[in-house]
Amino acid sequence: MSSAGDDIVRILMRLASDVEWFDSLVVLQRTTLQEGGANPDAVDHDQLSRHSERLSFEAAEMVDHARQALDQLRLLSERSSRAPSGS
Repeated sequence: MSSAGDDIVRILMRLASDVEWFDSLVVLQRTTLQEGGANPDAVDHDQLSRHSERLSFEAAEMVDHARQALDQLRLLSERSSRAPSGS
């Protein structure tokens, strides 16, 4: 059985991974937009639209994961506050 500390570390690692993934998508979108700004005639609007939709989807997923993490942390906190003290 894992300890509350292990659970917290696991939850935070997943959130950090989500943020890193989202950041990489933002960098990709920024690069695409910058390249399009340098040469507006070469802009692939369909690609920009797909990237924008993906960013929106990933942002929604991150929010969902964050809510789940907060719920898990709340439950861990409640369990630890109900646990008998070791002293």
